[in-house]
Amino acid sequence: MDQGGLEQENGSEAGYTGVAVGQAPEHEVRYTSGETVYIEALVAGQWVGRQWAADGQIDLGSRSGANPAFELEIKSEPSAAAGAALSKGWRWESSSEAPGNVKGTHHFVVELSNAPHSIGVKVHTLLDGTPVLARWLEVTNSSDRPVALTAVAPWSGRLWPIDAPVVLGHSVKWEFPWEGWFDWTPLDMGTNLFENNRGVTWDQPYFVLRNESNGEYFFGQLAWPVNYRMEFHVGGGLSFKIGPSAVNALRVISAGETVTTPAVHLGHVKQDFDAAVQAMHDHVRRSVLPNRTPEKSYLVQYLIPEDQPHTVYRGDDFNETTVMKCIDVAAAAGCEVFILDGPTWAEDTTPTAFEAGFYGNWSPRKSWFPRGLEPVRQHAHDKGMLFGLYAELEGGRGDWSKTGQFQEHREWFGPRGPNASIPNFLNMAIPEAAAYMESELAQIIDRHDLDMYRHDMNGCEGGEGSETLRDGFVENDCWRHYDALHAIFERVHAKYPDLILQQASGGGARLDMGSVARWHEHYSSDRASHPYVYQMASGMSVSLPPEIVVTPNGMGGNNQPDLDTMLRGAYALGNTPMIFNGMLPGSVDEFEPGELERFLYYADIYKTFIRSLLPTCKVYHHAPVNATGGVDSGGWLVMEFAAPDRERAWAVIIRFWEVGLRRYLFKPRGLDERRTYNVTFDNTRRTEALEGSSMNRDGLSVTLRHEQHSELLLFEAR
Repeated sequence: MDQGGLEQENGSEAGYTGVAVGQAPEHEVRYTSGETVYIEALVAGQWVGRQWAADGQIDLGSRSGANPAFELEIKSEPSAAAGAALSKGWRWESSSEAPGNVKGTHHFVVELSNAPHSIGVKVHTLLDGTPVLARWLEVTNSSDRPVALTAVAPWSGRLWPIDAPVVLGHSVKWEFPWEGWFDWTPLDMGTNLFENNRGVTWDQPYFVLRNESNGEYFFGQLAWPVNYRMEFHVGGGLSFKIGPSAVNALRVISAGETVTTPAVHLGHVKQDFDAAVQAMHDHVRRSVLPNRTPEKSYLVQYLIPEDQPHTVYRGDDFNETTVMKCIDVAAAAGCEVFILDGPTWAEDTTPTAFEAGFYGNWSPRKSWFPRGLEPVRQHAHDKGMLFGLYAELEGGRGDWSKTGQFQEHREWFGPRGPNASIPNFLNMAIPEAAAYMESELAQIIDRHDLDMYRHDMNGCEGGEGSETLRDGFVENDCWRHYDALHAIFERVHAKYPDLILQQASGGGARLDMGSVARWHEHYSSDRASHPYVYQMASGMSVSLPPEIVVTPNGMGGNNQPDLDTMLRGAYALGNTPMIFNGMLPGSVDEFEPGELERFLYYADIYKTFIRSLLPTCKVYHHAPVNATGGVDSGGWLVMEFAAPDRERAWAVIIRFWEVGLRRYLFKPRGLDERRTYNVTFDNTRRTEALEGSSMNRDGLSVTLRHEQHSELLLFEAR
């Protein structure tokens, strides 16, 4: 093979990356990232995936046949009954390294053309030294007339060449509020189809495949927040494809226009389930997450809306005076960001106050905040906290028809087409609507001098969503909407690089890689009751690095465990801590004896022991989610977090109420068996020196008293 001068060694923190390009006519390309090797080639007019290896070793005699590495369907005439599959007719044009790569990474581009259909494709592949590769396509219409892209799988092909029992890990519930509901499903012979055709929902397009014969894993995620299809075909090995879906056209491509598909992030490891999860976490941290200011990362947050049943102040009791009291409480408890949540802080400019919060002019309600929000923001700053504010600019609730925007621009809102069912969604497939939202967003940030902006959207479910007739084709609006939305937040990030961006869509929807790439933090769920909140944390942290997730601990009202367990869940489950105001009193003088000290105790553990480890920590799933179990597989939450150098680690053990047993045998996985650790048992505040080898072999017996639901273990190498 011609190496093309492209192979190089990464830095010490990443694995090896390399790209090798072969000669014509097949132009075979070998991608290497860490120990993962993937080979593609041009065979009989098809761009095919030939072989995968998870241990860096390629068996040249076992290359598989023609399995397309991507799939496209194009409709050239609006009257055509279906799109034509562009599986053959591809010709090699060129290959190149994209400019501007971070040192130690490769962004490689293969350019192909399909003369019979006048379509060009650039196949982009990103290698970052982890076992996970990212892939997306640029599709160009080279003809002199528009065409409709009716289906696309940015990545497809054969993963394993030999039949074997394979189980699929994935989100098994899509309904609100069942976020993070991970479980395993055995795949049957033939085609196994998993799809979402309900719009934005509370599952995510990701999969974990485990080969029961050889112990290997594939882990894939689609950067797309709405309707999707993923297929796995068992027979002659295992093949897959994944991509966005629509009833009609996904995107109409004008003559000469180029569109970019959502990315697929796909990894391959020959290790255990923990290693597969950790590989994806490392990849997301290195290659997906937006840059952020270290001093504004993983801060302890206090959340106060007016519109939640368990908030400390409701209605007219929610005002400048009481919010100031809450700021004092939050500061006293060690919080670092004060978030004024919920849309009802905005001025009532419509006949119904509920709708005003969503579609008002986003000025503070004068009856509650007569001096505006500046005194609130300043008081938070005076107390040493940052100030964050919520808005719901995309809509989805209330009634747009009562607003001036609707009366002036009815075409921006509501469903169009027979498959649309979201009546109050701001459709940013219309450029003027996108410009309006961007302008409103900038005004909110500038007017209130925000440290954090919290973005909600409640146009969830809704089926196909809105559609538009473009050049004779019926086009789903989602692709253009999300292109516009993502571009807006990329510009916001560039303009306000120190602003913390947090997304809270639908109370826990839109947790795909496309959203993860544009916001720093992601709200997990509006459901924070015991034990669901802990099951969700176990499942959600399979696909997402947990530190980018915030969970409103305490929003479940009376359906909660003891305070120590709630605080351990807030501060020690690897998430950025979020304290719902209902966990704390309405004023500083209402703290119960010893209550404030407990908040400060766990906040201190988080700030001094845990926080510095979050961006790199290895996550180990013990229970209920693990290599064979889903969120319903047991009555314990047990998760372990360890520094990559194994110097420090911590583990959280939580017993669900319905479990009779109070003893758990915990065997650490993230410790160095050659070292001795100071192990702190938080329930007794007792510290022992224990050998890593003995803990790994014999485990630690954790016994909970009747009133206890949890234990926190801290490990520090001596």
